[in-house]
Amino acid sequence: MLWFFIAALVRERIPNVLKPMDGYIFDYAVVGAGSAGCVVASLLSKYSNATVLLVEAGSSFGFLSKIPLLTTFQQKGLNDWNFVTVTQKYSSKSLAQQRQFLPRGKGLGGSSQLNYMLQYEGFEGDFERWASEYYLKDWQWSTIKPYLQAAQAKPYERLDIPATYSKITYAFSQLHSEFVHKSWKYRAAQYNIKNGLRFNVLERFLQPAYLHNNLRIMTNTLAKQIVFVRDKNGKQNKVKFLKVSAKSENKPQDQTFLIEIRHELIISAGAYQTPQLLIISGLGDRANLEKFNVTSNAQLPNLPMVGQQLHDHLIIPLFVSIEQVGPTVNQRALLNPLTWLKYIFMGGGHLGNFGVLGFIDNTEGPISDHYSLTLFGVGAVDERAFMVISNFKRNDFRGLFPRYHNTSQEGFVINSACLQPLSRGTVKIDDLNIRKKPIIDPNYLNKAEDINCTIKAIRAAVEVITSNSFSKLGVQIHWPRLKGCVNYGPFENDFHSNQPSDDYLECIIRHVGLSSHHPAGTCAMGLNSTNSVVDSQFRVHDIKNLRIIDASVLPTPVSGNPNSIIVGMAVRGKHAFSKVLKLYENRSQES
Repeated sequence: MLWFFIAALVRERIPNVLKPMDGYIFDYAVVGAGSAGCVVASLLSKYSNATVLLVEAGSSFGFLSKIPLLTTFQQKGLNDWNFVTVTQKYSSKSLAQQRQFLPRGKGLGGSSQLNYMLQYEGFEGDFERWASEYYLKDWQWSTIKPYLQAAQAKPYERLDIPATYSKITYAFSQLHSEFVHKSWKYRAAQYNIKNGLRFNVLERFLQPAYLHNNLRIMTNTLAKQIVFVRDKNGKQNKVKFLKVSAKSENKPQDQTFLIEIRHELIISAGAYQTPQLLIISGLGDRANLEKFNVTSNAQLPNLPMVGQQLHDHLIIPLFVSIEQVGPTVNQRALLNPLTWLKYIFMGGGHLGNFGVLGFIDNTEGPISDHYSLTLFGVGAVDERAFMVISNFKRNDFRGLFPRYHNTSQEGFVINSACLQPLSRGTVKIDDLNIRKKPIIDPNYLNKAEDINCTIKAIRAAVEVITSNSFSKLGVQIHWPRLKGCVNYGPFENDFHSNQPSDDYLECIIRHVGLSSHHPAGTCAMGLNSTNSVVDSQFRVHDIKNLRIIDASVLPTPVSGNPNSIIVGMAVRGKHAFSKVLKLYENRSQES
């Protein structure tokens, strides 16, 4: 009752909300108040007198969303788009209907309100590869690094997990001296958490922008379609209107309105919904659009790469029990009143982060060998909660976490992932109604190279677990016992040698691999419309005043969580508008 009372008192108030209706004219409109959209809208309104509209399909998430560990309980709720993949052919065999759940945030802050708040500035090699292979010269590391650093939270605005946090983090800190012969990079977890509360793009960028008189926000409003015309010279297409829809209390059907765009429309709707909006608006593969009878007053360009090249990281969880008190996250710890008191008065403890303790990255050698290990300090996984958000079949879940019934179990989960997967999927539509969910097919593990890379990652994880640093904790690897893999293992000797066969490892990879929720690439950046959707300045090819700034423009996977990189790209995006912004520097607020 006390929590609900506090939540009511501190409910977020948005002073510049605009009710949807016809007749509005804005210099800029930004679609999507997520990781990129919050930043772009904030900076455009801050550095000019241009009028800026931010359109968001949801509203506020509520106070409880600010408590870090409660992130999981927001998934599958009202603030989640609740996307799901089509049945996967090569993966997800332990999931119901072989379909992955894909949580995406719906509301102010977007998926930065659902993610695990981990900060990561990116890997130099990713950007150098973009610059050389995709001829994106202005995306070299030396060029983009200042923007990524500018996007980082200051030390007092984030939470760094120290080596002294637990016995597990101390063991993690000792690995470097034990594996000096390895080219591994060690990263202690850094969270976008301030004073025990989530501190993401909403708090850092958008909320301060509420004070800007030139910014307006439409919540609970869905961008329905982009309306194009030919420019005055009749030579190029341009955005004229953004069609939006909102539900009315008095009418059962949506109300639709047209917003005139004076200069530019920026789409930041994410890797799933940005291509959906473009296709519905007539931008995509012309051959596929014909079957939907998409009509337009403009002669829109053929953009066959819209919705193509979807990529995501697939993680393989491996449960490890320990004989000592970690301490690790389990039901006993969470129900301990001292845990709650520590959080309420100090903002620390289990509730003050999400349990991720550190990372080990291998980014040397061929990119097909690049992998990452993530250390989760979770000793006991609640069966009902985890199955709800993961779509696991019950028996396979219990095979993966055999001590599911022990609420006081101490241990950790080590996730193995291939950082540069070669498998590519698609985002398509089967209906022109924007409220219908897009058809998402990540096509996980289509390429054999992704299996080989992930096997190397798992064997590296075994090296970490069986190291001298961790052996002092009394570790035991619980190799999954899955019905679909019994012909390959685990056999009795596998629990002693911890070297199961490649066939067994491939089997569990194809069964229990889970999306890490890092979708990107569906409106990739490049030189021309035959192999990409936007240029190096985020401009959609052959459209005069349309840009895309979100994860969909990433041409290849990034080495880790792309969220911090997306924020850095959005910071850089402000400079892409610099020439136009000069038009507004001296314009009065009234005009």
